[in-house]
Amino acid sequence: MKKFLIAITLLLFLTAIAADAQWRSKTHDVYNALEKTLDIKIDGELDNAEGWEAVFDTVKGTNGDPFCGVEFEDVGGAVKAFEPHGGGKWDGADDHETCFAFVWDPDAIYIALSVTDDEHQNGGAAWNGDSLQMAFEPTGKRAGTLFLYNIALGNAANLIIHNETFPGAPGLVAGEDFAITRNENKKETYYEIAIAPEDLGLKVPFKEGYELGVGLCVNDGDKAAGQQGQKGWSGWYPHAVVHGKNAEKTGLVKLTDETLAVEPSNKLTTTWGRLKSTQ
Repeated sequence: MKKFLIAITLLLFLTAIAADAQWRSKTHDVYNALEKTLDIKIDGELDNAEGWEAVFDTVKGTNGDPFCGVEFEDVGGAVKAFEPHGGGKWDGADDHETCFAFVWDPDAIYIALSVTDDEHQNGGAAWNGDSLQMAFEPTGKRAGTLFLYNIALGNAANLIIHNETFPGAPGLVAGEDFAITRNENKKETYYEIAIAPEDLGLKVPFKEGYELGVGLCVNDGDKAAGQQGQKGWSGWYPHAVVHGKNAEKTGLVKLTDETLAVEPSNKLTTTWGRLKSTQ
């Protein structure tokens, strides 16, 4: 019995070491989410009336750069902002780049993504083509159970949802819990998502100090022959989703009590346009 307990203890110790040894971004490993102060309508419109433009500009990594084009470790160990897959090609940020933001209130964690993408291609799958795969680890320990949700905008402008793994949770509903729009003139796709506590298996409201692991895999597909479907991805710790489902490979979101700064004229202090001009 004693030998058995020693073996179990050693196994748990080695597991903890393996989790701690996972690659982490030196600058964008932790996202300190602001508390929501403005009303947000889940419609896929990331305008500054909801505060998104200012949030994108305000929350930054430890190096002062926004959460745009965040690099990650690919399957071969290289660190990059986009990982081609299945013969996919990438021509830089104008071809595909993801910027993302989080805010929260007791009822939901709100997520916005602005994806620069020269072509939108999705033949009807929530992962195979331009799409978003999300992984949530609800304890902040970055280990254990993942809640997995995949969403996409089809070629016919229809919303697609695949509630892949959501143990004990109700699952997301298109048009209620998420919306996706495409601005073809700007070559940008916008995702807007609300994740309620019950979507993470929780029975209590969110509050300041809560932490969770999150992985965002933004898949890319193009219209050219041989480039359709899942031909690569950007995002934030996408290997929480691809090449296995890995809770230890999520980034960490912390809910803070900080809010957006507002000028005396009741206008937010920053704009998305100003941020984009610096990229």
